[in-house]
Amino acid sequence: MNDLIFRDQNESLASRASAHSEASTSTTASASNSQSRQPSPVRDKAATAYFFQHFITPGHLSFLEGTSPDEVLLKTILACGMAGRANRDGDLRGREVARRYYVEAIAATNAALRHPKRVKEDTTLTSVYLLGLFERLTWEAHASIESWKQHVQGSAQLLQLRGHDQIRTPTGAALFRDLRASIIANCLWCETQAPEYLVQWTQTLEFDPMYTPADSLALIAARVTFLKSALRTGDKDDAELLDIAAKIEADLLDWSEDTLAGGCVCSFHSVTDLVSDHSWNGERHEYAMPHSIRYWNMWRCLRLLVSWVQEAVWRRSWPRIPQTPPSPEHFRTTRDRIAVDICVAAAYALGNDSAAEPPRGSVSSGYLFITPLSLAGICLLEQLAEPMVTPGGSKVIHTDEPLHLDPLSRTSTQLAWIIERMDYIGNKIGISCATAVNRFLKGESKVLYDLGRSRVIMNTEVSADIQSDKLDLSTVAITVGLDG
Repeated sequence: MNDLIFRDQNESLASRASAHSEASTSTTASASNSQSRQPSPVRDKAATAYFFQHFITPGHLSFLEGTSPDEVLLKTILACGMAGRANRDGDLRGREVARRYYVEAIAATNAALRHPKRVKEDTTLTSVYLLGLFERLTWEAHASIESWKQHVQGSAQLLQLRGHDQIRTPTGAALFRDLRASIIANCLWCETQAPEYLVQWTQTLEFDPMYTPADSLALIAARVTFLKSALRTGDKDDAELLDIAAKIEADLLDWSEDTLAGGCVCSFHSVTDLVSDHSWNGERHEYAMPHSIRYWNMWRCLRLLVSWVQEAVWRRSWPRIPQTPPSPEHFRTTRDRIAVDICVAAAYALGNDSAAEPPRGSVSSGYLFITPLSLAGICLLEQLAEPMVTPGGSKVIHTDEPLHLDPLSRTSTQLAWIIERMDYIGNKIGISCATAVNRFLKGESKVLYDLGRSRVIMNTEVSADIQSDKLDLSTVAITVGLDG
């Protein structure tokens, strides 16, 4: 396993850390920077404790509970724990320390990747995964996007190198499931097909009522990656795309019926909640198992992505295709209902009191809730903006003004509510990626968003006429991911 995966990031991160350090020109700041470079057992202990308290939940990184990390993994844990804690406290010095820990973690991980035995250890693979999570915590526009994608691609290579036998142990299976979600997320947003080994290995996992629903959903998600890849490349004609999408939609609906059936440990129900700051219209979800909200939010995101693809393909293909397409109202009603469900799920994910200290596991819960909230917000922007339609069938919205400030519009007020939850994740929980995505929802980023392809198009990167059906978005940077 070569270390080219992380070499450019190491240099880039070191440069970014140096730039932050050089920005401090006063004597006091220089002294602080010098102090921040010195080892501090108290600071390290606090960062490690913060990581184990807020990054681990029953549905995310649960295999780390009660473990003693080796030197490689500990450096990455320190970087993530320090970054999360510094973000929450607004501690600029702490953020610099976290960046320096990150540079050290990359060096240590590269050394493990070059070692014939350590390259296949669980701690090395976990470290690679956490390096990607660090980028979501400290999101700095394009540099973080590219670093996150490299970490995910690196973890996919390493996962395959370790071989199928890794998933035979409980720790290996849990690690596989967490990494599988990130790899599929990267494929969805890059519009590439999920690796075949992910599908094959998932099919061989033993039945477990706690996790088999997630495995079944992952297999459907892999088919969605194929759908989006085929839409981008044109490998399938429109009739084939619609047939693939219809089968995926039917299987998603079957999954929801089976998972809501009596006795399933991953079911949920709605309850009245007039107390929680995060309940939507006095309603919240209660899930049978803590990790099942992750599965359901992934299901909701997949339904939205497939719906946008279906509408775009129908719009460009009819009446060439003899079947009668669903009405635009059908797609809008479906997406409205899913957007509401995502909002109702917020209180379970984020807790009850937005003014109190975020609850245990808050970084994990907030991190996994960014994409569902983002897509729900995009559903509302679709209604509030004035979409342009390309000959390729996609609707494109231009977010160049705030659309969440109209108190007389239910759609606008729901968007404002979502923005408040994203502010909570970004500022109170301390995940910088949420703040970056929120700028888009607030209309501050001034970008174009292709709904059919679920892609952000940066104005500075687009030279083609928006009406051109040859607009190629394959290299455009993404801003959100589906780590469901």
